[in-house]
Amino acid sequence: MSRFVLFTCMAFVSTFVGVSWAIRGFPVSHVSLVGELRPTLSSSFGDEHSKARQRKDWEAEHTLQSDKDPKQDALRMDALQASTAYAMSPCDDTMKTNLRAATEAYARGWVKIYDCPNPRMGMFCSEEKRDRANAAYSTPLDVRVKAQLAEAFKQKGIVKEDFPEDIRDVVLWFTGPGMLFDPSPVCLPRQQASASFR
Repeated sequence: MSRFVLFTCMAFVSTFVGVSWAIRGFPVSHVSLVGELRPTLSSSFGDEHSKARQRKDWEAEHTLQSDKDPKQDALRMDALQASTAYAMSPCDDTMKTNLRAATEAYARGWVKIYDCPNPRMGMFCSEEKRDRANAAYSTPLDVRVKAQLAEAFKQKGIVKEDFPEDIRDVVLWFTGPGMLFDPSPVCLPRQQASASFR
């Protein structure tokens, strides 16, 4: 008899709990291991930060501002002029030679500031020096130089093997993937024609 009363009480309590749970819409509570996500950026469209960024982008695109270092400016201007000339005349051997020399000098300037024996193994070198080198090569003029170098190397005609082995990877950072391809197919007919006249 006591079992019957116990089972009846358990059935009554279970029914009460189940009905009250159903009335509340079957809510389920769970513990989350991840906290609530909150926005970490407090800017909006048109605020001062975005205006400053737009101004900096405009300066990089329309001006030749630099850090006023005469040696660096000479390297920058040589690379800019040589890459512009090569982009206009990629089959000219003089333009090719000038671009290779200017690009190598520009890359060696970065390596000199970085002062790392092997830039490929940069994890063993000073992060402070790397940051200093990157900051020195991020002026608006440097942005123009890198864009123009990438445009020039899209013309093909110059490959990795045209540069000394110790500087190839650094040159690739500045020139983009255009240097990875074979020599220019545009120049091949001219080269073959000049070879047949010899």
